[in-house]
Amino acid sequence: MLSDKAREAFKKIYKEEFKEEISDEQAEDLGFNLLTLFSYIYKPVKQEWVDKLDKENKEKQKTIKK
Repeated sequence: MLSDKAREAFKKIYKEEFKEEISDEQAEDLGFNLLTLFSYIYKPVKQEWVDKLDKENKEKQKTIKK
């Protein structure tokens, strides 16, 4: 469930993007669906992954310079 503030913000953004108003119920459903989508596709990047990538890139740079 979205807070009243979040629902109103979503309705405002929706109107700006699509030039049409939606009901509170539609905003609730669409906003919840959007949050659910983000929860599936967004995964924070672990620092160890960043460190590993940096190390691999440094190794590649050393190889290229030789």
